[in-house]
Amino acid sequence: MARWTRWSLGALSMGVMVGLGLSALGATDPGAAEGKTERTPEEEVRPSPERGREEIIALLSRKEQDLERREATLLAREQDLRAAEEEVTRRLTELQATRDEIRGMLTGLDDQRAAKVTGLVKMFEAMKAPQAAQILMEQEPAIALEVLGRMKKDKAGKVLAAMPPKRAAWFADRLGGPSLMADAELAK
Repeated sequence: MARWTRWSLGALSMGVMVGLGLSALGATDPGAAEGKTERTPEEEVRPSPERGREEIIALLSRKEQDLERREATLLAREQDLRAAEEEVTRRLTELQATRDEIRGMLTGLDDQRAAKVTGLVKMFEAMKAPQAAQILMEQEPAIALEVLGRMKKDKAGKVLAAMPPKRAAWFADRLGGPSLMADAELAK
C-alpha cells in the first residue's frame, strides 16, 4: 500500500507540474479573457518578491535595533566598571597612605621604647644587684627580660643571682632562647 501511495503522489505532482508548465507556456485561462485570473494554491503560498524584500528589511532593522540596544548596554556596563575600578584604585591609594602612616608611628614608638629601655639598662647597671633584682621583679616580665638581655652579662648574672631561684630560672630560661618553662610557673 505504501508503494501505491508513493506512485499516486508522484502522478499527482507530475500533473501539477504539467498544469503549471502549460500556464507558464501561455495556455489561456477561460477567465483570463474576462480579466479574471484565478490564483493557484501554489501562487497563494509563494510570496511576491517585493513582500519578501520588505520582510527581510524589517527583520534586518529589528536585528540592528537589538544590536544597538546591546551595544548601549555593554557601553553602560563598561562605564560602570571603569568607575568601580577608579574607586578601588582611590581606596587602595588611601589604604597605602594610612599603612605608611601607621608604620611611621610604630617606628617612632619603637624608637621611643628602645630609648627608654636603653635608659633603664644604664640605670639598672649603675645600681647594686639586690636593688636592681627587686625592682626588675616588680616590672612587667617583657620589660624586665629586655632590660636583662641588654645589660652586660656579668651585671645581669649578679642581678639574677639576687632574685629568688624560681624567678631567676624563669628569666634565665627566656634569655637563653625559646622558653622551655610554662608561664604559669612565673606566677608562683
